[in-house]
Amino acid sequence: MDELVGGRYRLLELIGSGGMGRVWRAQDELLQRVVAVKEITVASTALLATQTMREARAAARLDHPGVINVYDVVWQQGRSWLVMEYVKGRSLQEAVQADGPLPPREVARLGLRVLSALRSAHSGGVLHRDVKPGNVLLAADGRVVLTDFGLAVIGDREPGGPDPLLGSPHYVAPEQLRTQQTGTPADLWSLGATLYTAVEGRPPFARDDVEASVQALLNDDPDPPRRAGPLAALLLALLDKNPQSRPDGERTAAWLETVAVPAGGTAFAPVARGIAKVTAPRRRPRTAVIAGISLALLATGGAAYAARSHQTGPVRPAAVESAAPPVAPAGPAGDLCGLGADRQPVVVTTGHVPAGLPAGWIWSRDPAGFALALPAGWLRSTSGNEVCFGDPAGRRAFKVNQSPVRTQQPLAYWQAREKDGDLPGYRRISMGVLMLKRGGADWEYTWQPDSGTTLHERRVLIATSDERSYLLRWTTAAPDWVRALPVQKQLVNLFASAR
Repeated sequence: MDELVGGRYRLLELIGSGGMGRVWRAQDELLQRVVAVKEITVASTALLATQTMREARAAARLDHPGVINVYDVVWQQGRSWLVMEYVKGRSLQEAVQADGPLPPREVARLGLRVLSALRSAHSGGVLHRDVKPGNVLLAADGRVVLTDFGLAVIGDREPGGPDPLLGSPHYVAPEQLRTQQTGTPADLWSLGATLYTAVEGRPPFARDDVEASVQALLNDDPDPPRRAGPLAALLLALLDKNPQSRPDGERTAAWLETVAVPAGGTAFAPVARGIAKVTAPRRRPRTAVIAGISLALLATGGAAYAARSHQTGPVRPAAVESAAPPVAPAGPAGDLCGLGADRQPVVVTTGHVPAGLPAGWIWSRDPAGFALALPAGWLRSTSGNEVCFGDPAGRRAFKVNQSPVRTQQPLAYWQAREKDGDLPGYRRISMGVLMLKRGGADWEYTWQPDSGTTLHERRVLIATSDERSYLLRWTTAAPDWVRALPVQKQLVNLFASAR
């Protein structure tokens, strides 16, 4: 095959095919690089154009290392072609077929990466609708990449959307087959089926033929997992036929983390038997590390991640607490606010308190110009433009920095901060846009201020006007992260500008 697509992309070899098209390894003759070119092979010309643009737009609007990059779209002689990055490696489907089922911990680590890409897509208003082992690529450069957005839809509904049966029936959620309704729970069902296949070596509803498999998917319980071990309960929860009963993305991530992270380890170790090799980040000299959290970290980027408390059941949102339970010391400073001297009780505001404040929480209008809810008993301290709120034990910190950041691309802002930063033991967990009125993005990661301490952080950029943004940062010792998720969610959700 020596065909030139679009006068530029020379097809070299066929590397994959499926219900929607064929994928070729190709040479970009203009930029002299290897690319992947997908030939859309569905029937009509109108459907060709719609299908290609749907996939291109869905993937192109996302900026995540776990989502395939789309470069170009070409129409030529009645055929449609999508030009993407070429990922050297193999699919999860190929890995399982060649090497057999993967151990539960490896599957949990892989699942965290696929879930991170999915949550980024969902936060950008994109539903994938075709998550399956064949669409999860295990790249030689260390990434786990979600590809093939050919069935994706953008927004709640998309007229003329693709038939879900074009996807693999083993991995399509029951509600898609019954009513063709699509939502984030459907993607999470498909993720559960994909991880089930990775750990068990077969789909959860495998039967002798496709029709029997579809009937089992619609009417039967999943085949009991035999190899999944600590992953079994999560897989069965994700495969619940009622979308409302499935764990959401946050709970799924927390549950996977309890399986993925051994004591003192990291969730982002190599996965799939060395297929994805992780390169360790450069370390700064320890003397340059800031032990506490300060404005300097907001400028440079960086954060931490380590072992969570181990449990094999679901991480269910606990009642929001008024004070943090004791945990291991958070770091050398012993106080995550790191500001110390001016710690004062938070002043309670009694007027204009929002409805639905959690029990045991207070509402405060801060002198710096914002308002927020906090567990009773938390303390306030300041450093420059940054205000830090911490629990009395100093083990949890919520920092607010009013910033003159003016950006139409909040995700790019965090990407730049990440690029500039160089903290020891840094590991990115996720980064994505938030569907806020004036725009926003968040960034979750971990870092190690010393060999015995790991911190876990999430930063959120919230634009409140054309001239003002707020930078929020939530920090805990890594073992306390999962337990503190309900507190973090309330702090971020109830934060508001008071100007």
